[in-house]
Amino acid sequence: MDTIKNGLLEAASAILPLTIAVLVLTFIFLPWSWTRVSQVIFGSFLTFIGLFLFLEGTKISLIPMGELIGAYLPKSGSLLLLVSTAFIFSFSVTLADPSVHVMVEQFKGLADSGVPPQLLSFLVSAGIGFLVTFALLRIIFKIPIRLVLSLGYLLIIGLSFIAPKELVPFFLDSGSITTGPMAVPCIIALGLGTASVLKGSNPLEDGFGLVGLATLGPILTLMIWGVIFL
Repeated sequence: MDTIKNGLLEAASAILPLTIAVLVLTFIFLPWSWTRVSQVIFGSFLTFIGLFLFLEGTKISLIPMGELIGAYLPKSGSLLLLVSTAFIFSFSVTLADPSVHVMVEQFKGLADSGVPPQLLSFLVSAGIGFLVTFALLRIIFKIPIRLVLSLGYLLIIGLSFIAPKELVPFFLDSGSITTGPMAVPCIIALGLGTASVLKGSNPLEDGFGLVGLATLGPILTLMIWGVIFL
């Protein structure tokens, strides 16, 4: 019962300020209408219910699953199993993330971009998959995260000069867009699970930082695709 209560309070604390802000802006900038106000309130209520169920589902299933997978992979002793499982897991949760679907829907309006919207979700999900897999390998082989981030962003800066200039802003935003509410808990849980079973590994130092590395994936994937095909 306490779990449900805490979940409801957590969802309410996220939705209520946004609802109040939208209502205030509605009163200021739009003509008064009970229909419009009721739509905002009803939509906020549905969002509240959806967010509560989503957060509870994440806590019950996705986070424990990520931790269990992350803890098992190093113990298996198979590098191929670790690489393939980490990629499939992170690719799948990113492809299912609502933020990716929102991004694709928004991008459909840019018909002259040259990037097929149907391909976009697979490109960014593959980018997340590759970088999360590399991030786990970084933990296992003790590669400094500062070195990886520095080289990654230097590569992004270099590619930004030769990628289609009108798409570079979108490419740069794609990393933060695709690390959404479903992908982030799973990626963090995967890293913490891996770091927790490795000897000499500090879960606080090695388990976190995966999301920062994962954001590089969609940016690099889209920029490389843009340089080659656009």
